[in-house]
Amino acid sequence: MTLLGSFAAKAPNKVFLSVVLGALAGASYALIIPLVLRVLAPDAGGLETIGSETREVLGWQVSHWRLAAVFALVCAFILVARTLSQVLLLRVSLDVATELRTKIYRRIGDAPIAALERVGLARLVASITADVPMIVAGARLMPDVLTSVVTLVGMLGFLLYLNPAVFWFVMGCIVAGAVTYQLPMLLGRRYLVRGRRHLDGLHESIGGLVHGAKELKLNDAKREDYFRSVLAKQEHDVAADGKTGYTIMRVAQNYGDLIAFFVIGAVGFVFVNYHAISKQELAGVVMVLLYVTGPVAVLLNFMPQFATAQIALRKLEQLFAQIPSEHVEPVAAPRRNWRTLRFHDVGYRYVDRSDEPGFAIGPLTFEIRKGEIAFVVGGNGSGKSTLSKLISLHYAPTAGHIAFDGERVDGGNIAAFRRGIAAVYSDYHLFERVLGVEGRDVQAQVDGWLRDLALDRKVTFANGRFSTLALSDGQKRRLALVAALLEDADLYLFDEWAADQDPTFKAAFYGRILPALKAQGKAVVAVTHDDRYFHVADRVLAMHEGALVAADDADHGVRLLAAAIGDVAPAPASAEALT
Repeated sequence: MTLLGSFAAKAPNKVFLSVVLGALAGASYALIIPLVLRVLAPDAGGLETIGSETREVLGWQVSHWRLAAVFALVCAFILVARTLSQVLLLRVSLDVATELRTKIYRRIGDAPIAALERVGLARLVASITADVPMIVAGARLMPDVLTSVVTLVGMLGFLLYLNPAVFWFVMGCIVAGAVTYQLPMLLGRRYLVRGRRHLDGLHESIGGLVHGAKELKLNDAKREDYFRSVLAKQEHDVAADGKTGYTIMRVAQNYGDLIAFFVIGAVGFVFVNYHAISKQELAGVVMVLLYVTGPVAVLLNFMPQFATAQIALRKLEQLFAQIPSEHVEPVAAPRRNWRTLRFHDVGYRYVDRSDEPGFAIGPLTFEIRKGEIAFVVGGNGSGKSTLSKLISLHYAPTAGHIAFDGERVDGGNIAAFRRGIAAVYSDYHLFERVLGVEGRDVQAQVDGWLRDLALDRKVTFANGRFSTLALSDGQKRRLALVAALLEDADLYLFDEWAADQDPTFKAAFYGRILPALKAQGKAVVAVTHDDRYFHVADRVLAMHEGALVAADDADHGVRLLAAAIGDVAPAPASAEALT
């Protein structure tokens, strides 16, 4: 994908018309100097005489009125053509920016959760907020660049017509100047590339400042240490590389601005000593070189913006390569006619950003049935969260397979089975708007649950939205439970839902809500440490260092939990025991 290619793919006709208008504007620019020189030519009488070529226009006497009319028309055409060219590409650029961001949104929505976790939030935000504007800004310069290129070509062609020897001398000077200009530009670009890499780390550090504000607020020493060793370091790296890169580029740009004047000096003080050239030709050459100073400066000064745009484009392409689509078949309706979810020797291994293998769990073999409650227990790092994401089909197994009533989960049916699953994870995100309930009257249900969970004095529900999300952590989790219950799913997964609830709501969750879901024929999975409520579960699945042990009674489940979080590892259960 190229800068102009991304624009042409969006609106080829508008981009083509913008390019043509930019080229015509450049060609018109190139006509101005010959017209002026024609007026100044001795055989035309110059500007010193007024004769039969003079006409009065709006009270003003205009010499060489025909050439003046052409000059005015050319200027008007340049104004219209260049403006249209820029406006057309500006409008396309806004559409391209929207399309690029939407493409990122879609790619994020379609990507495997594991890929998003590996990429990280900071890099995704940086691409949306920094890379896309850079790409659009770079491509938006195309009309001006094209106008300058055509103007430069036209004026150099006129210079060739005036004096071929001068033309070749000027071309040599321009080539030498361009080469010496590019060397510092390449060096500056290297610093900008490095600075862009540091920007990802800075976004991640800012995220740590926001999400860790409570922890940092408690200890001034920790806060200052974070500012100094993390934020300040990242800011210094970004600023240092940016300062160095842009300083080098600014020196190169100023040098580029003077290239045309260096050429004028070389012609006026050196070339005339070795080649015969008339004063009229020398005046024309100087005017041409002065005129091309602008286009040359435009081309040289736009290079840093093109460089940063190309860097951003490459970063965006790398991002797309790292968050591939899951390639699942979209479906209109969930698959709800299953009775048993079974894991067959399922394993999962994490891969870090360097594609190095990490923590793994499995092989796991067990069943989860509708109309039953299963508790998942274990110590920190035992694999509970990984198992949860496998159960909710957020993770795809790297070994073995998952099946619903014997039908293996694959790309053709995973979306259908996911639509029957609702989950409230420990790192859940609470949406202000209740999603996916269009056409259903859920007002009475939501009002009842808000009363039951003591939220009705804090939150109201109207027009598909909650009135506020400014709640305590426990209240937010109860509100997330309300949103999950609205989905009327086949399988509910709760990850430490009751961890920050007071005893009253814990008792309601384990004593009323989970049994009610079970009575409705739902499959319920709860990751928990609340051993006093193990009697609610029909089975307990205990994780220890990625291995799974299951029990069918609460007393055995308590012993498994103690073993899972203690020093003694439980023996892995057989497949028969797990079912």
